[in-house]
Amino acid sequence: MNKSKWHRIVWRIINRPVCGFFRLWMRYDTKTHALPGPSMVISNHTTNYDPLLVASSFPRHQMYFVASEHLFRKGIVSKAIHFLVAPIARRKGSSGGDTAMAMLRTLKKGNSVCIFGEGETTWNGITQSVFPGTGDIAKIAKAHLVTYRIEGGYFTAPRWGKGVRRGKMHGGIVNIYTPEQLQQMSGQEIASVIEKDLYENAWDRQKKLSVRYQGKNRARYMETALFLCPKCYQYGTLKGEGDQLHCTCGLKLTYTEQGTFDPPAPFENILLWDEWQHKCLAEEETLPAFRDKNITLYQLQQDHTQKYLVEGTLKQLDDMLSIHGHCFLLKDISHMALVQKHVLVFTCQGQYYELHAPQPICFRKYLAAWQLQNTKGA
Repeated sequence: MNKSKWHRIVWRIINRPVCGFFRLWMRYDTKTHALPGPSMVISNHTTNYDPLLVASSFPRHQMYFVASEHLFRKGIVSKAIHFLVAPIARRKGSSGGDTAMAMLRTLKKGNSVCIFGEGETTWNGITQSVFPGTGDIAKIAKAHLVTYRIEGGYFTAPRWGKGVRRGKMHGGIVNIYTPEQLQQMSGQEIASVIEKDLYENAWDRQKKLSVRYQGKNRARYMETALFLCPKCYQYGTLKGEGDQLHCTCGLKLTYTEQGTFDPPAPFENILLWDEWQHKCLAEEETLPAFRDKNITLYQLQQDHTQKYLVEGTLKQLDDMLSIHGHCFLLKDISHMALVQKHVLVFTCQGQYYELHAPQPICFRKYLAAWQLQNTKGA
């Protein structure tokens, strides 16, 4: 049987029961949509469940999702996923050229593809810029471009958190652009309209709707997003437990069901805190020293297998990452990204590496420092 035909059969069999379950569980409201033909569907990214939520809007229109390459390393589970839905691999912390070519080949065959334009779920509730080259891919593909926006996901299952807080979510098509329309636009113009369509400010929406997102351990793992304390100005001293975020200096805040802090000082919400901590980091004369224990370094091979290198204390000193004799200059790192809450991936001088923590930690401070160094060096 033709693989595409098989995937369409699987899609129709499992879409309603599986995706329907997640719609009910996450209180996701959406309509049934139709695609005008082979399409490149692009959505903002708010939760790990977004592929299932987007799929629930298109029960009669099978599509291939671009997924993190880590999904291909789960043994028999990965084989089953590939057999049933054949996702397109995207290696985070790399250029993504292979992924772009795989998408174009899939679209040229008359199939539809769905990607999450930011390349990762949001940390602070604001939609980020789409991945470089997204507009060019949409134009070259000569397929329909369908923009899709998810709302309410950040408070339902925040990237930094654990579990689902049940409140209210919504998603649906924003716009459909024909191949003829796309040919009249530049790649940058296409990227701009995509970003406009996908943009979601979770905080502005919550101020209007004031939805309660109920769940246990609302502040757990919040320290993976927030790395600088506004009271003692120390990096890596915050800890989220239960419904509270606290610091070794005595700072203690409650994260409410509305997604705000109580008391609302020094910051009312995570977005304001996040903007402040990045500003403080940018104002440092030299990059601060970071370190985390029990980190494992791997090198990824072309066949998706990992090669163990070392385990030890990860350090960032000035402009260098080091771990047990392995050193990487920040200026030599071309790409860097986070996978979930405990894996930092990067490409250095053409080689792909991964740093694994045994539990969620604030790898985000290393990413922020590299981005700052990368910006200064540009």
